[in-house]
Parts: sequence; C-alpha cells; structure tokens
Amino acid sequence: MPSVGPVPMPVVVILIALLLAMGSARLWTARQTPPPRPSGAGRVLDMLLVGLLCGRVSFVIANLDLYREAPWSVLQIADGGYHVAAVLATGLVWGLWSLRGHASLRVPVLCSALAGSLLWGVGSHGLATWQANTLALPAVQVLDLQARPLDLQQFRGRPLVLNLWASWCGPCRREMPVLARAQQAHPELQFVFLNQGEPQDEVEQFLRAERLELRGVLLDEPAAASTALGVRAYPSTLLFDAQGRLQDLHLGELTHAGLEHKLRRLR
Repeated sequence: MPSVGPVPMPVVVILIALLLAMGSARLWTARQTPPPRPSGAGRVLDMLLVGLLCGRVSFVIANLDLYREAPWSVLQIADGGYHVAAVLATGLVWGLWSLRGHASLRVPVLCSALAGSLLWGVGSHGLATWQANTLALPAVQVLDLQARPLDLQQFRGRPLVLNLWASWCGPCRREMPVLARAQQAHPELQFVFLNQGEPQDEVEQFLRAERLELRGVLLDEPAAASTALGVRAYPSTLLFDAQGRLQDLHLGELTHAGLEHKLRRLR
C-alpha cells in the first residue's frame, strides 16, 4: 500500500508526526493558567511550515541547473525536492526566535517538535525499509509493442525506473517528455513505460501523435502491475535497485529536477 487514497505514505507519516506533536504541545500547555498565547500547537505547525519553505529554497538553490530550463517547476512542491537537514535546522531556529518572548512555551513547543521530528525520522525509515522488503518488482506478464510476452522479473540485474501510465491521464502526458529526456541522459538505467489498461492500438496512436521516442514501452491491459504493487493513481513512478527492491516511489507528475534528484540516488 504505497498510499492512503491519493495521499502518498511519506506524506501520511509527516501528517501523523505533525498531529502528534501539535497534540502534545496543546495538552502540555493546557494546564497552564491562564492559557498561554500564542498557541503552542500553532507554533509547532509554524515551525514545520517555515522549515519546509527553507528546505525547498535550499534544494532549489543547490539544483539551479536543473530548474533553469523550466523555472515554473519550482512551484511544483510535490516533486519531492527538499533538504531535510535544512527543514529541521531552520524550523528549530525559527522556533527559538519566535518563542523568545514566551518563556512558558519554550519547553512544551520545542520538546513536542523534537518528539514529532523523531517520529517522522523513525516512521520514514521504517516505511522505506518496509517498501524495500515488501513492494519488490512483481512477477507480472506483460507484452511489448510487437505483442511478445515478457515478465517484469527479467529487468532485474540493473536499476529500473518503472513508470505506470495511461494515455487518458493528463499528468502522464505532461511528464512523458521529462522521462524521455531522462532515458536519453541515463543509459546506465533501465526505463520501462508500462501502460495500464489500454489496448495496443490506442498506445501506438498516442505515441505517434505525441512524437515520443521511447524505448521500453510495454502493455499491461489488465493493469496487473498496479494491482500487484497496490498503485491506485497515475502516473506512478517506481525506482527499483538491481535486486528488484523498491528504493523510491513517486505518485503524480514528475519535474525534471525532481526526477533527476531521484535518479542520482538510484545509481
């Protein structure tokens, strides 16, 4: 289960950690008379938001070369481009600064934020370990564009980028040029564009109309790969290591910078 409905599991982990941290700060400060102002829970939320903003800015600055050709993609915050260290450091610094005049809130807010950060770290590590051990490259029978049968297991041995897509999916269509460019730039990686639920003629018509030059376009008309991997939304891009273990999963449209960042870690 890589997501809860349309929400990716890494986001679910962050939300759970945030809610527990805010709840802890709220309960801790509720015993103070009179109730402190501003709200301790609100300060925890502000620390996260400021941290995420600075973590995003840090990532964009460090990868300006990746954003130069499509600067608008800076706004696509769901591409996964954040520096976690910057998120934590700037969130802490902002929290200390914002609480300088509220001594009664310092310990509850900072301890709750620390507990939430630890839970986020442990939960993220546990999720990554579970995904690597559970969501392995499935043994699914698919077809190539010459109607020859293949098994996804044959792609073990080299790192694999598996893109699940459909031609009716707008975000799938928009990200295809990004993936095509990445395939050209990274011959050391395998790319499989596994269409879900469409017949061969529709797929070929789409490729001709979009003038896409892609290697590794395969057909999975029963959408067996989506079922095996628990994927419920397209596009979904899964990155497997040479042993077929899931290393990363992205639900939704990828930007050039977001994809390149993931590919660099896959090598």
